[in-house]
Amino acid sequence: MADLEKRTETVGAPPPSDPSTTPPAAISDAQLRKAEEFIEQEEGVSSKFTGWAATITTVIAVVMTLFHLYAAYDIVPTQPLRYTHVAFVLVLSFLLFPVAARFRHRIMIWDVVAAAACVGILAYAMWGGEDFTDRATLPDRLDVVLGVIFIVLLLEATRRTSGWIMPAVAIGFIAYAMLGPICHHPGRTAAMTSRAWSGICS
Repeated sequence: MADLEKRTETVGAPPPSDPSTTPPAAISDAQLRKAEEFIEQEEGVSSKFTGWAATITTVIAVVMTLFHLYAAYDIVPTQPLRYTHVAFVLVLSFLLFPVAARFRHRIMIWDVVAAAACVGILAYAMWGGEDFTDRATLPDRLDVVLGVIFIVLLLEATRRTSGWIMPAVAIGFIAYAMLGPICHHPGRTAAMTSRAWSGICS
């Protein structure tokens, strides 16, 4: 009788659960916020817009996509392609990634100024055409000034989107180039700025 009762209990008991078929537990809001914090630490704080800000950034992103699709379909000269690509990326970087977490979810005036400065500097380089690229080894004063501003803007955009590691490495290399044993050369700053600017857009 006892054996019969045990067999009856075994038959009536639910089968053991298979871990491979058990659905995962739902992720809580706290876990999602923690994951977002980790992502922001690694990739920077991003903004989520609504209204006109969302429309503007979406239009810029769509136009950028269409431009690159056209570049894949037809031949676009190398320099305009590179300058336009960098301009789009920097504009979106300054608009979508705030300078600090407390300014997220809104576009600040300095974001617009930085984005406009990037577009203006790259338009200057594009307008210069072959004359601009030909004087890369001996840039004039305006080339150097705009090149320094552009490098600073690029470092800030990189800091916003990926944190301090990459900008710190870049600043270290720039410091090495500027403070090396031959830093007393009078054309050192101009040559370094020109080559860095050319390398960014290549």
